[in-house]
Amino acid sequence: MNREDLKIRLEDIPPEGLEISIEDDGGLVADVYPVLEAIVAELHLTRIGPNVRVRGGLKTTLSVDCDRCLEPFPHKIEEKMFFILMPPPSGEGEEVRLRREDLDVSFFDGEVIDLGLIIREQILLSLPMRNICRESCRGLCPICGANLNQTKCECQREIRHSPFAVLKKLKISS
Repeated sequence: MNREDLKIRLEDIPPEGLEISIEDDGGLVADVYPVLEAIVAELHLTRIGPNVRVRGGLKTTLSVDCDRCLEPFPHKIEEKMFFILMPPPSGEGEEVRLRREDLDVSFFDGEVIDLGLIIREQILLSLPMRNICRESCRGLCPICGANLNQTKCECQREIRHSPFAVLKKLKISS
């Protein structure tokens, strides 16, 4: 899908709202993750004065690397979306305290909504902090780097003594 096709002008959203179906082969996040299953998004945009309410959902499957064993594995994403797009605030440099409802607010330039950026942001935000292929993943040997899920290495792990071990011998009298 062409990036320009994902840009919607505010004036093109009718009063009853605009239904948009998007299918992207992965170009939106291809610079970060390989896409195994096309990105599919169903969105409904509704104008509320100068603001736009976005509701919908997206689905895709990405290939991510496990943080323990570094092997790629498929990560399925199914996310619901709901937020309000607002033109940027007029006050520059003002300090503003955010409220809970402000977390569902994002900004756009006031004229054009770039759905490609919104979908990309939602996909990246839906990824976990740590990608683990399975709970039982044993990771890599810290000495030889062997994948412990596939092989048993024969590395001798030396037991290091903590420099604080001498504190166990310390006797404190009351």
